[in-house]
Amino acid sequence: MAREFDRGRVFDRIDKDKKKHIARVKRLLKQPSSSQEDLGINDCADLVAKLYAEVGCDNVEIIETKGNPIVYGKCKGTSDRTLLAYFMYDTMPFNEPGWKHAAMGAKMVDMRLPSGKVKAIVNRGADNTKGPLAAFLNAVDSCAKEGGRPPVNLILVAEGEEELGSPNLPSYVRKDKKRLSKADACYFPFFAQDSTGACTHFLGVKGVVYFEMNCSGKRWGRGPQEFAIHSSNKAWVDSPLWRMIDALGTMTDDDGNRILIDGFYDDIAPPSEEDRELIEELAKKLDTEGFKRTMKVKEFILPEDDKEALMNAYTFGTTLNIDGIWGGYMEKGSKTVLPHEVTCKVDIRLVPNQRKDRMIPLVKRHLEKYGYSDISVKEIDTGYDWCRTSVKDPVVQAMLRTFDAHGHDPQVWPTSGGAVPFYVFNRILRIPFTMGGVGHSSLAHSPNEYMVVEGNKKVASLTETEKFMVDFMNEYGLSG
Repeated sequence: MAREFDRGRVFDRIDKDKKKHIARVKRLLKQPSSSQEDLGINDCADLVAKLYAEVGCDNVEIIETKGNPIVYGKCKGTSDRTLLAYFMYDTMPFNEPGWKHAAMGAKMVDMRLPSGKVKAIVNRGADNTKGPLAAFLNAVDSCAKEGGRPPVNLILVAEGEEELGSPNLPSYVRKDKKRLSKADACYFPFFAQDSTGACTHFLGVKGVVYFEMNCSGKRWGRGPQEFAIHSSNKAWVDSPLWRMIDALGTMTDDDGNRILIDGFYDDIAPPSEEDRELIEELAKKLDTEGFKRTMKVKEFILPEDDKEALMNAYTFGTTLNIDGIWGGYMEKGSKTVLPHEVTCKVDIRLVPNQRKDRMIPLVKRHLEKYGYSDISVKEIDTGYDWCRTSVKDPVVQAMLRTFDAHGHDPQVWPTSGGAVPFYVFNRILRIPFTMGGVGHSSLAHSPNEYMVVEGNKKVASLTETEKFMVDFMNEYGLSG
């Protein structure tokens, strides 16, 4: 017979099992799961299912989709409240240069942060987001061993295609709506501390659209038609590469910061009263130097003394960004050629009330308007819509009370600049969401991605992170 939830006993178990919990984190991190390369995905799905079972899930299933599997689990809790915990088990590739330690070696290293000395695990996925996934499962495991059950009912959903734009998550959620609709809210475990120990809580995420543009001499009917030719021929042959640059130049003003595509800004909703209040409060705490130091940039687009304007631009600003562009000779040394085609990858960040299905048609109409209809536009992944939850929602209030109980006063941002598919749960299941937890990690999608395991007086350790997650579940369970 399951015992009632006992917070003190659960915390003691977390401390006692520290080494086992670190081992579980490393076990998950070391398993490759690069969805971009289709590397290790099924093995990682199997491992996640095994971990669900290890931590006491009542029901575990690996659900096939048209792409990578969904790993489903269910845990009976001690309250009437139900949280749907969403995870991603896939990662970006890890073969880029610049790693100081083996990208899949899960090595524990000494690190000095602005907050002081810490020990961290370096590995792809440590930050985004197998580290938080493993930490949450450790918290659930401790509840199962010492509390009998977690303090809230849990539905666990882990997908393996987030880095591909979650193309099959919406169809899965619709298909499994009956079971998933039992959830009262969605939770995304997340390390919310920066390197100084300051906490940030995001109420929403932007949407994203990702596409590829291609200009070829063959479609254009000018320039080289089938292969690159000697660059001396530029004297009398047109260049698809210059045509692409000209086309891109029509899409923004000269500095690239104002988008000139007709209708691009039409659907954007103005900030609400709640948004304006949050921004006003955030502007008092905004550490512009800290952001620049982390990103290794020298200055922002807007003057730094107008912090509200900076906050509004980052939080509510839509963007059109060139992620990469290539054509012709790209290797070491010189090779004088006139390329026959050029390709670029572009992303758009969406804010309320922009819709992802409207953006690529707007881009295509713009190209046609300016005489570039031969330039192809191809969606690379399905993208995400934006999503928001009010600061007044019970699940957000439970999260903020947990921060307060652990001695933190987080900056509450209306929206993150990043994109996560929360809209799937919010719009299909009609449930609110929250993300967060103490702990620090960084360098997602970059070499030397890491998560802190042994913290300091300002940055939480792994055990402190797990205790926070237990307290959040308990707080939400008691709020019903």
